[in-house]
Amino acid sequence: MIALTFSKEGADIYAAIDCKEPVPLLDEKDVSEAFKASEFSSAFLIFEELSSFIEKGNEFIELAEKDPASLPDGDTRFGHRIAEYRDAKLKVIVDKDKMSAKLHLESAFGGEQPSVDDVKEACRKAGVRFGIKRSRVEGLLEKTFDASPGEVFEARIAFGKEPKDGKNAYFKPLVELFSEKLRAPTEKEGGKVDLRDLGDIDTVKPGQQIFQKFPLTEGVPGMNVLGEELPPTPGKDLILEETQGTVIDPNNPDVLLAKREGLARVIENRMEVDNVYSLPELTPKQGHVKFNGSVIISGDVSPEMKIIATGDVVVGGFVESALIRCQGEITIMGGASGKLLEPEVEGRQYNCLLESGYRINIAFANQIDIRAKRDVFAHKQLSHCNIIAASLKVGQGTTPNGKLIGGTLMLSKHLEVGHLGAPAGADTHVSLNRTYKIFRQKEDAMWAKIQPYNEDLEALKEKGKMLMSDAQKAEYKAKLLKLEKIVGRLQEQRKKLIQRRRDYLDALSVVVHHTLYAGTTVEIGDKSKINDRQRGPSIIRLNEFVLEIEPKG
Repeated sequence: MIALTFSKEGADIYAAIDCKEPVPLLDEKDVSEAFKASEFSSAFLIFEELSSFIEKGNEFIELAEKDPASLPDGDTRFGHRIAEYRDAKLKVIVDKDKMSAKLHLESAFGGEQPSVDDVKEACRKAGVRFGIKRSRVEGLLEKTFDASPGEVFEARIAFGKEPKDGKNAYFKPLVELFSEKLRAPTEKEGGKVDLRDLGDIDTVKPGQQIFQKFPLTEGVPGMNVLGEELPPTPGKDLILEETQGTVIDPNNPDVLLAKREGLARVIENRMEVDNVYSLPELTPKQGHVKFNGSVIISGDVSPEMKIIATGDVVVGGFVESALIRCQGEITIMGGASGKLLEPEVEGRQYNCLLESGYRINIAFANQIDIRAKRDVFAHKQLSHCNIIAASLKVGQGTTPNGKLIGGTLMLSKHLEVGHLGAPAGADTHVSLNRTYKIFRQKEDAMWAKIQPYNEDLEALKEKGKMLMSDAQKAEYKAKLLKLEKIVGRLQEQRKKLIQRRRDYLDALSVVVHHTLYAGTTVEIGDKSKINDRQRGPSIIRLNEFVLEIEPKG
């Protein structure tokens, strides 16, 4: 081993050899090992200086051995800087989105380890002003206590605050709605419930507050780590509309008052106060009902009777082979049943029709036509019915266990049911393509709009091949550019339509909570599938453009 000595001057570390006696030539490995074994091993070894020390040191050794008298001032010692103490290095790196920053720390080579103040200064230089977490900084600094020289650590130490978007304006009834009351019937003695008991029909009075708008909120601003404020997205506003039976409160523009006595009902974001026509039952004796308001039949509706109303229709009993049309909500507390029409009338297969401009609620139904703008809810069972609606739920609660047997369904959102089909293989056809057809029509219309421009574009390109003069070519290029822009814009609109259709299809599903029977046909988009065997709880949906029946987890 070479007899090397090491010394420190300021932050620099020097290596030295003494050539009073013969000294072997220096070797990089030996010098490095000697340095590592010295008290200055934590310093940063500068390899360029190490190479220089070895090269010049070996020249000094050879000179001392050949002609000691020629050594400068007769000094037999040779020393050279090979290492230095370095303080820890800090670097704060801000992410591209400016919502977080990380600290890159390289521990010291024998120098000073960083402090919290050093980190603060590094953050200041990087522009980080907000969201610095002292606990994370201290946690990272603690790692340097036992760190090896030059060991690297990284951690996120600053976090921005996302803006909190505002809430949309919304409406809330200030009175109990009769339709909601029907969904929560009053218990009688012994805990029993009479589903046909409509209870008291509470009407609102003129001047009574019945509907309130709760304004949108602006949201709470956020801030990135640079201290720049991030504005929130305000909620969407709604307009409180007066209707025939309501008026805006002169003392509060966010409140509606009843303008007349009647039955309050809500459709979408509007409230109406309907006149109420109430009968104990509807038979040929009372005659058909056509009423500008809501109709309440406490008992049954006899065969071949008609109810046409602008408001809600509520039937406390049973509907048999009758027609009910309304702009509001239909609620049948009992059930409904019909028979085949021969021949069909207005696309109807049965002589019992429920048609609503909003929602339909029914206990059970057999062989009837149901048409609703929104949703259909059946408490128990639907058998051999034809249904057009946004969605259908058969059964009650979060895990409905109702039965859907046979019939044809045309829905635009989803179906949720306990049992779908029947052991005997009743012909049950479910289509979720009510809205899909509209998407296709829009896409076809857009393609029909694009095609003439495409034809003009191809014709112009053919014509452009025969142009000779510069003026003709310039005119051609201008026309070509204009047409290409038009086609490009229309193609982009068509792509957006296609993507919206695909997103819509991906959200569609048929959920069966108990049993899916063989023979049930499900159609989503241009895909159709017939279930070939009895299954347990299942979900039917598109998966990568393939219609699949999956076990429900």
